Amino acid sequence: MSAAWLSQVALPWVLASVMMAMGLSLTGADFARTWGHPRRVLLGTGLQMLALPLLAWALVLLLPLPPLAAAGLLLVALVPGGATSNMFSYLVQGDLALSVTLTAIAAVLAPFTLPLVMGWNLALLGLATGGLSLPYWHTVGQLLLVTLLPVLAGMLLRQALPARWLEVMLPGVKGFTGVAMISVVVALFASHAERLPSLLSLETLAVLLLCLFSMLLGHGVARRLHLPHDSVRAITVEVGVQNAGVAMMVAFVLLQQPAIGLVPLLYGLLMNVPVFLWMFACLWRDRHLTSAVAERR
Repeated sequence: MSAAWLSQVALPWVLASVMMAMGLSLTGADFARTWGHPRRVLLGTGLQMLALPLLAWALVLLLPLPPLAAAGLLLVALVPGGATSNMFSYLVQGDLALSVTLTAIAAVLAPFTLPLVMGWNLALLGLATGGLSLPYWHTVGQLLLVTLLPVLAGMLLRQALPARWLEVMLPGVKGFTGVAMISVVVALFASHAERLPSLLSLETLAVLLLCLFSMLLGHGVARRLHLPHDSVRAITVEVGVQNAGVAMMVAFVLLQQPAIGLVPLLYGLLMNVPVFLWMFACLWRDRHLTSAVAERR
């Protein structure tokens, strides 16, 4: 199985299937409940679309990353969250409706904002002068095909299918697409293993710091604004977990630059370390609080 086939064919199709599975989980009621609290939606969207790219630039300026690796890190900060962030929100008992809404908003905005901002980033890194560019409308079209349109198709299919079919089908669809996405990432990792940075490298440090600091940013701001506990957790995940698959597709398929795609590939694997540690800390805290309440009774 060639690396070119994996990145050019398998990755876009699997990514579209994951987004369609996310659409199957969405209903109008999800958005209606969440929009009753617009401050939470605006905060989460603002942190994702504005603060996260600035955080990535701070890391680029702090760490002496090679220009292509820096471009990969900045690309990760521009992509929306995905089904993975919704899964983590569910596991830590966060506000799932808020998580899904923030993911959906980012999926709508990213096809239009990503190519524009990434074009500026390439110019600021001095890569645009070498002929490296991201054609705006072509990129918009490609991103719409693999992100927004599959989500909308999933939502329409949900409306058309009987509810009992969805109850039976949805867990299997989510499981299959999740395994398929993991399989493609692992296969890409194996096919590019010789070119990937070592685990003791600046690229690894940058990826881990981006995930860790973005989670701390989301958690800290949400706590400072006294949002409900479950909303704090949802925003923490949405700001901290990005869809590495979209970033890899942009790098491998649209930019035709595997060197840029290696950092998103690394991110797709290593982001699980701080996220799982935080998730286990949340679950331990919940269990401890539950035990304390039970003892008082």
